[in-house]
Amino acid sequence: MRSTLRFLSLCAWAVFTAPAQDSPFVSPELFRALSGELSGDVAYDHVRHLTLYHSPNAGSRGFRDKVRWIAEKAREVGLEEVRIIEDLPFRGVGWSPLSAELWIVSPDSRRLASYEEAAVAIADYSRSGTWEGELVDVGEGTRDADYKGKDVKGKIVLVTGAPSVVMERAVWKRGALGILYYNAARGLDHPDQVAWTRLNSNPPKGKENTFAFSISYRAGTELKRRLATGPAAGPIPGGFGEGERPGEKIVLRAKVVSEFEEKPKQWLVEGWVRGAKIHDRAVVLTAHTQEEKYSANDDNSGCANLLEIGRSLMKLIREGRLARPARDIRFWWANEISGEYEYFAAHPDERSKVLVNLNQDMVGARQSLGSRIQHITRTPDSRPSYLNEVVESIAMMVMRGNSAYLAAGQAGSRLPYSKPILSRFGTRERYSVEIIPFFTSSDHMVFNDSIIGVPAVTFTNWPDEFIHSSEDDLWQIDPTQMQRNAFVVAATAVYLASLQPGEVPVLAAQVHAGARRTLSGALARATEMLALAAPAARATAFLDGLNLIDQSARRAAATLNSVRVFEPDARTAAQSEEWKKSLEASGLSLRAALADHYRLLTGASELPPSQLSNEEKRMAGKVPEVAAGVAEYLEKRNALRAPSRLHGLMRYEVWNFVDGRRSYLDIYRAVRAEAQSVGEWYYGAVTAKEVEDLLEAGVKAGCLRLKR
Repeated sequence: MRSTLRFLSLCAWAVFTAPAQDSPFVSPELFRALSGELSGDVAYDHVRHLTLYHSPNAGSRGFRDKVRWIAEKAREVGLEEVRIIEDLPFRGVGWSPLSAELWIVSPDSRRLASYEEAAVAIADYSRSGTWEGELVDVGEGTRDADYKGKDVKGKIVLVTGAPSVVMERAVWKRGALGILYYNAARGLDHPDQVAWTRLNSNPPKGKENTFAFSISYRAGTELKRRLATGPAAGPIPGGFGEGERPGEKIVLRAKVVSEFEEKPKQWLVEGWVRGAKIHDRAVVLTAHTQEEKYSANDDNSGCANLLEIGRSLMKLIREGRLARPARDIRFWWANEISGEYEYFAAHPDERSKVLVNLNQDMVGARQSLGSRIQHITRTPDSRPSYLNEVVESIAMMVMRGNSAYLAAGQAGSRLPYSKPILSRFGTRERYSVEIIPFFTSSDHMVFNDSIIGVPAVTFTNWPDEFIHSSEDDLWQIDPTQMQRNAFVVAATAVYLASLQPGEVPVLAAQVHAGARRTLSGALARATEMLALAAPAARATAFLDGLNLIDQSARRAAATLNSVRVFEPDARTAAQSEEWKKSLEASGLSLRAALADHYRLLTGASELPPSQLSNEEKRMAGKVPEVAAGVAEYLEKRNALRAPSRLHGLMRYEVWNFVDGRRSYLDIYRAVRAEAQSVGEWYYGAVTAKEVEDLLEAGVKAGCLRLKR
């Protein structure tokens, strides 16, 4: 018991001792060089131009025009070997709007929407044509009940539901001409926002889209009011009684000119800061280029920051203020997620040439608008890596150096910020940043995928009430926040690209400290689960807590092991092995501590038995492995339509834990622990049956096979 308490006191120190406003990964010289050269204002000027392109999909004219401009600008800022990779398949539908207008033609004449005024006014995959018809309000428009007593044939429907669903309900099923949509979800807070929306890119056989326009909540509710039956001063001819009047008859005319492109290719821009001697361990920086017009934050801010990081690094190297890094730094501007998957499918050998990925997706938000926070993910549990410690250390340095603290001022530190990173024309707001558990939904998910196998993190502002709308524009972008995010990404890239074997001890020591924090956090979460469980469920909660500690200990050791990629010297390697043994012993101490908690809480003298159920015994006998190369694996996995109640992120992790060594049971335990480390509110519930069913579906589809 005494040794357990001693270990717990060390864990408490690891958790509650706040780091200083420095980072061992950023020397004073590197801080001065990067903070002095990087400019949020220059990046903001790139955003000005990028917002002019409407590039809703990688097969659109706007996408190609935007890619050409980025490539030209990348060459202009000095990046090396810039090229456009033009031969990547695009498995979507290439669609480009050329013009679109929607008019009221009766009882008055007024333009309601125009592609030229607001590109998001026309829904993606609307087809060319001219339509004229009466407007009918059908509410949400996604349920059959919305159409009860309403004739919409030959008319245009006013709706608040998803146009892709309304197209099936109103147009294909009931003969409506098309759709006029307004976003009610954000309407009260953003009444003049025009939301981006889309129709089905691949309609069912024998069906085709007509059109959908998007207007603001203010405009939509005004039309709804005009269409509604309302009060009147006296009797109204036509059957309406005292105090009642009919709604107006409003006739609209829609005209759309668009083009579809079959079997289009998607493009990817690549540029380099060439390393001095190592060319098979590159740091890859990514941002995505497809989005509707505006999209200042999502993700023109990331695209602009890549250009500014490239300019700054090349200028510092040319002027001798920064040594050329040993490893390559690659810059990719890609169609989100699909672009990187298609690149690795076409060039599978490139996977082994990538060290890490740093993704910027929404890094320019003025944080005081909408209380946005700069989220930075950790890698998923399936991809334990030193990368987390490096990124978190540098990000926290910038956060603490750009936040005001009373005691710091009393100590004589520079006020209001001790390490200010401020653009000339941006705000002086603090840097609000949070390191959060993994999520997908952006380009970093490709790299973390087991078939690629590269640790990756993303920088993503959230929440964002302006995303995918006419309001994601320049007015809510803050050059100061762009500059701070660019600094964290650039400093991380330079450190990892420059790291030499003799410098690995510092990294190893920080990773070891982080591993200790991981273990202490696992015990804290396990005791929390135990305390919150109903009395009848405490035995299950205890066993789940043991599993959480076990999985955390394995992940901590694997994280320490990840440092080997930098080829540490013999002394550092030997010390790391000692630390790994210590982590294993610590895991045993934490198990004992959790047992103490269980006995204290329940009054029981015996611990719950940890025998395998018949289901678990069956799962323990099955070991899956990947059964195909990158392209075939992805094609078969994407075609799989296995029903599952697992959270999408946990389905992703089930695939990622397949390594030819773990059994079904091992994978289930790892994914369950990952979900429970945060809670069902974040990752949902994980059951053995759901995991087994998903893996069995993978085997049946041919992307996995069982080892004999």
